[in-house]
Amino acid sequence: MKVNFLSITTLGIGFILCPNLVKAQEEISTTEGLDTEPQNAFTLSAQLRPRLEYRNGAYRPLQEGEAPAILTNNRLRLNFDYKHSDRLHLYVSLQNVNVWGQAPQIQAVDRTGGMSVFEAYAAFPLANTLNAKIGRQVIALDDDRIFGSLDWHPAGRSHDAVNLNWMPSEQWTLRSFFAYNQSGNATALLNVNTPSGQHFTPGAGQDYQHLEALHAHYSISEAQQLSFLFANLGYRTDNSADQNMQTFGAYYTGKSNPLSYSASAYMQTGKNASGAKKSAFLLAANVGYRVTPSFGLTAGVDYLSGNASDDTSGKDKAFNPFSGTNHKFYGFMDYYYVGFTPNVGLLNPYLTANVRTGEKSNLSATYHFFAPAAKFKTDKKHNSLGSEIDLVYNLKLQSFIGLQVGYSTYFANDGAKALKNTPNARSYQDWFWCSLNINPEIFSAKF
Repeated sequence: MKVNFLSITTLGIGFILCPNLVKAQEEISTTEGLDTEPQNAFTLSAQLRPRLEYRNGAYRPLQEGEAPAILTNNRLRLNFDYKHSDRLHLYVSLQNVNVWGQAPQIQAVDRTGGMSVFEAYAAFPLANTLNAKIGRQVIALDDDRIFGSLDWHPAGRSHDAVNLNWMPSEQWTLRSFFAYNQSGNATALLNVNTPSGQHFTPGAGQDYQHLEALHAHYSISEAQQLSFLFANLGYRTDNSADQNMQTFGAYYTGKSNPLSYSASAYMQTGKNASGAKKSAFLLAANVGYRVTPSFGLTAGVDYLSGNASDDTSGKDKAFNPFSGTNHKFYGFMDYYYVGFTPNVGLLNPYLTANVRTGEKSNLSATYHFFAPAAKFKTDKKHNSLGSEIDLVYNLKLQSFIGLQVGYSTYFANDGAKALKNTPNARSYQDWFWCSLNINPEIFSAKF
């Protein structure tokens, strides 16, 4: 039924648009020669992104006796984009995410979950320098460290929120976000007729019950950018007491050929979802140097605070990058902050080399060294969590088709095995993937 809904939706939009297109053509023909601009624009685009993965130790070290996973995940999106001059922007993105083989060859029953809504929002002006965006939307700020689109994941990440944007000058942009979530668990889903209560089940698809965030961006110059973030996350389990965690800090980026550089600093206070006092911080910096037009190096370090194994203060000192695209920062094998937040925090110095291998291709190689940010002791003290090497090759096959191939290996030591609770880990852990990203624009019209 959900796939039929997509067909009906697409057909319905076609029926709606066709008369308008005919009418628009008639109006254009009757006003030929006059200096008139089309008021409406519509674009239909799609994305098909299959990705083959060989997981011989991704997410955690595989233990002796465990077989590697081999699978192909897939994302399909259909994007409907309508604009009426500068008065209204309506955007709907439908998606289907599955693993090859989940749907039977004769698909009498849809076992993949069918279509879902990735984004569905309306944006419109409220005043000359103030506009609003309301609905399901991606929140991606700065370098995706705290709020990111999570595009690597087949499903991505989007929020049900209200976004107000104010641009008082050419240098300043102020963005605010507000959200209030109601979510049930798998056996008690909410409906529009729920009569009472503030229902929220942590982990049932939502990390917070309510969100209030303010992001201020200041353009110092074309090459120097500075932004500030304040975000409050409210946690609640059904009708229990509200717990609030605040995250605030700044992000700076600049470039001066052949150098590029950036720095981030964030703190977290308030209380976590369990009610413990929060006192955590994140520091990150990197410097890039373009050696030649086709070769560059980037060195950086991330420090996310954590809880020492012998800490009895009762405070939560582990920084939580709650809505960040963590795959981008802490190793592509996703040992940290992707479904697993290390209680001891993380120290992550890294070095990346980028090589342009052709007009439409490039190769990158990154080395990560991992260590606990706080004291980590089991039967012995662990000063290291091992290291990782990530290789990624990009090739643009056509204007709307890209190929990516990646290979990573993790050198797990006793510290990594203890932290990930895999004492009998195999000696070699690696991960291979190959992905096609197909993004055609199917139809576009102005009328």
